[in-house]
Amino acid sequence: MYEKKKILVRRIVWGILLVVGIIIPITLALQPVEEATLINDEGYVTEYYEFTDMTDCEIEVTFDREVSSADIVVEFYDENGNFLAREDGYFTGHGNELSASFFIDGQVDSYEIVSYEVSVNSNYYDNFTWYFIIYIFDVFAFAFFVCALLLSCKVYEYDGKMILVYAGYYHHYLKVDGIKMDEHNTLFSFTAIPLSCTLDDGAVLSATITMTNRISLKVNDRLYTNYAKEV
Repeated sequence: MYEKKKILVRRIVWGILLVVGIIIPITLALQPVEEATLINDEGYVTEYYEFTDMTDCEIEVTFDREVSSADIVVEFYDENGNFLAREDGYFTGHGNELSASFFIDGQVDSYEIVSYEVSVNSNYYDNFTWYFIIYIFDVFAFAFFVCALLLSCKVYEYDGKMILVYAGYYHHYLKVDGIKMDEHNTLFSFTAIPLSCTLDDGAVLSATITMTNRISLKVNDRLYTNYAKEV
């Protein structure tokens, strides 16, 4: 039966699209965050305070990808290579360039980066546009999937005739032996939809389709439930 196959196909297609739309953002969110690598660093002395024997210096670092912040351990040395201090600096900035300032006891001449730990921007922000598009798609897919679940088709057998009542997305009709006898096209209906016709023997068929696409059929004002075996 064409109508029943059409309903089944629509349910399967929109069900698959909805599942895909749910799986994709979950897959993106579970992707491992790409590690950032330090590719360059540059430090310079802002000012040396001779009275207090302290150095104000700044270090700028560059990574191979955009990062939000970094904890970097730095060791400082004087002009003779003597160790002055080991500091854990919190580097911030924009894009892939970060910086931090340090106040070190002694006159700093050089430094060495010992280790670093980077906070990389999450995949959510990297893929924000895709997430937005997928969420919008999911809303539509869910709506059409629910509508597909509400699609309905019933086939009756009456006096050797095959009577079909179809309730689609917006197309509703009544067929007798494959011939469309009545139809109603509407996207939204806040009342039940009536379909009717009169057979050659004078019998009056009256089908009612509710707002949720539930179907009932009456023959001569009496409820009829003799469904066809071959559907």
